[in-house]
Amino acid sequence: MTPVEMELFNAIERLGRAEFVGAGREVGAEFLSGQLLRVHGTRPRKLTLSDVVVVGELDLEAGEVGFPVEFERCTFEYAPNFEQATVAGLYFADCRLPGLRASQVRLQDGLALRGCIINGRVQLTGAHVAGQLDMDDCVIDGPRDGAFKADGLKVEQDVYCSGRFAVNGLTHMVGAHIGGQFICEGSTFRNPGEDRTLELSGLVVDEHVFWRNGFVAEGEVNLIGARIGGRFICEGARFHSPGRTALCVGGMAVGQQVEFSGGCVVNGELNMVGGHFGAWVKLTGAEFSNPGGVAVDLTRSVTTLNLVLRKGTTVQGELRMIGARVDGLVGAQGAHLSNASGIALNASGLQVNSDLVLGVQADVRFHAQGVVVLADAQVGGNFDCSGGLFENEDGDALVARGIKVGMDAVLGAQFTARGRVDFARARIDGKLDFTGARLKNEGDAVRCDSVRVGHAAVFDDALVTGCVRMCDARIGSEISFVGAVLKGVPAVKLKGTQVRGVLRLRFAERPAGWLDLRRVQAGSLADSQGDWSRGSRLDEFVYGALLGNSMPLHQRLRWLRDEDDVVPQVYLQLSSVYAKAGLHDKATDVLMAKEDAKRRKLKGFTGRLHRTVWWVLNPTVGYGYRPLRILWCLGVLTVAGGLIFHWLRQDKQNFAVARPVLDVAWFDPWLYTIDLLLPIMSLEHSQLWVPLHGARWASLAFTVLGWVLAVCLVTGIGRLFKRDER
Repeated sequence: MTPVEMELFNAIERLGRAEFVGAGREVGAEFLSGQLLRVHGTRPRKLTLSDVVVVGELDLEAGEVGFPVEFERCTFEYAPNFEQATVAGLYFADCRLPGLRASQVRLQDGLALRGCIINGRVQLTGAHVAGQLDMDDCVIDGPRDGAFKADGLKVEQDVYCSGRFAVNGLTHMVGAHIGGQFICEGSTFRNPGEDRTLELSGLVVDEHVFWRNGFVAEGEVNLIGARIGGRFICEGARFHSPGRTALCVGGMAVGQQVEFSGGCVVNGELNMVGGHFGAWVKLTGAEFSNPGGVAVDLTRSVTTLNLVLRKGTTVQGELRMIGARVDGLVGAQGAHLSNASGIALNASGLQVNSDLVLGVQADVRFHAQGVVVLADAQVGGNFDCSGGLFENEDGDALVARGIKVGMDAVLGAQFTARGRVDFARARIDGKLDFTGARLKNEGDAVRCDSVRVGHAAVFDDALVTGCVRMCDARIGSEISFVGAVLKGVPAVKLKGTQVRGVLRLRFAERPAGWLDLRRVQAGSLADSQGDWSRGSRLDEFVYGALLGNSMPLHQRLRWLRDEDDVVPQVYLQLSSVYAKAGLHDKATDVLMAKEDAKRRKLKGFTGRLHRTVWWVLNPTVGYGYRPLRILWCLGVLTVAGGLIFHWLRQDKQNFAVARPVLDVAWFDPWLYTIDLLLPIMSLEHSQLWVPLHGARWASLAFTVLGWVLAVCLVTGIGRLFKRDER
């Protein structure tokens, strides 16, 4: 033994707790191995070696060290070998090692590498540490294919890799099991020139994982199939693998909360496919960047409570949530999603048991640059996009085809969509609310074909540049456009829609384009004069009533008269509404207006003939709808004829008596006129006088007028019994 070794030997022999300070002197590894493995002689309760240089290979393979051993500020010439050894406890503090070989080592207490600098591989494959694994401030610079290899490692308590802890090279811990917490605060993992930095697939942590406060991983981190009993917190962490997967936790199960928040930055894809998270998933305040690719992938994941990515969250690339399930709410108020080349949020088939909120938080609005896809999603509560900004020029901004919403779908309060909003085949149990929305798209700005809404569809005060399309929809209460401004051509297409309550127009100004209300059925209609654009299509538009303060009848008829196409059903429908309300005079006026419009549009000889007949039938019997008008005609003609014949009889040469016994003074002009105007019956007064000169032509004129009135009367009475089936 050298003098130093003798001094160490005596220290072990004298003291139960041996502390030896080498002051930089050398100790042979073979001698030290013998002392650690000694069977005979004094065995210390603990051996602490400080400032010692261990020369040679410290080889304790398959050996048993029955007491804890601590090395402080020691330097090793070769990597210590503890493979398959059994050690009471092994602690390195501020040491320099060319590596550590400790595969399948059994440590009855803990293992520490605190503050060590290790230029080589740390091998802990299959190791079993009954206490803690403490590697705070440790720096490992090893080979790329495995600087820290700990597959199958089992640590019954906590693992600490914090402070200045850093690994240059691959960290490989497949199937490792940590009984306590896995804490990596401020640590750095690098593997230059390689894709993967941390290989932790199948990792099991019974309590929490804290990768936060400056944690850095450069290269892919793989946690596929990991199981974490408590929380997984990556607050303030940085994952850097541009253009590739930065962090893959596919199939991972976390018993409690998952956080990528508080300034967490992920450059590359965050893959959480098929993960199961027992509480919250919090992405608020994080930055995820994978331009042109998938930035965050939550496909088929399950979140037991809420999923939040609120104000301060930035996603560059696609946020994918296809088939995911969230038992609480999804809150993205104030988040910014950007993937201008394609889909910003892909949540087809998403299931949310509570609310889905893509709105405003603290005056910061949700902003999506790219398509937001929620096709066939299911939302148990409200779908709230109030104040959100959705941008995808010349394409779809929000695709919610087939979405099912248990309560209201709210897209108001300055909700803005630059691109089409698509709710085709949606099922909304409450209200579809676009109050105050700002919608812009060439063609259809809103498409809600075949939508089913339990309550109302509201577009009040909305500004829509494009068409509001809602064909074949079923609305349980009302459709309202009160105060809306529509600038599309066409402005509204509601073809085939059924509204149980009110179709309420009342636009702020006349729409720029026409309205398509063909085959629409509404319980009632509320409109005004400025609601109807030229060319609107109303074929088979059926409504039960006109609400008060609607357009006056004369204005409505004037608007219908100015339309290019005459649709008799429109007039018949309007007439039936007035008739049901007991306003029979107005109902008749509508039917007469129908006849006017129909004949006015006729062209050619047939048209001129019909207009001639119209010129007679309208003032006399109102096309048969007002046959008693003929009494007024008779009265006017009787008065006029009486005055004319009274004047003519002043000249006795205008009349001659038909019988010698008569006196001209007996002539009664009023009775004479009536007798001429009633061709189908005779009062025999006109037969007593022979008209001469001017009276002859006057008598002929009144006789012809009488026949005209008779024909009109017969026509009018016939119309009373004729059903207009056109």
